[in-house]
Amino acid sequence: MNTKGFWYFLQFGAIVLDASTIALGYWLFPDSTLYAWSIFAGLMLFHACEVPGAVKIAGEKNISPAKAAVKTFLFGFTWWLPLKKGIIAS
Repeated sequence: MNTKGFWYFLQFGAIVLDASTIALGYWLFPDSTLYAWSIFAGLMLFHACEVPGAVKIAGEKNISPAKAAVKTFLFGFTWWLPLKKGIIAS
């Protein structure tokens, strides 16, 4: 759990999860684009709640708030937690 490879694998999984929520939405709601994207929107809302903490951790590592926000929306905790632990650099 303290290796870069482990966390990069989880980050890859986060991207797969993002794509899967979109595919699942279209599978569950084939006739409604709004409903289809609602699962993905919920996941992004969850990530949005992580942004303030991630920005704080990134600021301690001299990483811009914008970069922290983008990476948090893409990867969630699989980005900021290993950053906090010093496993990854950015």
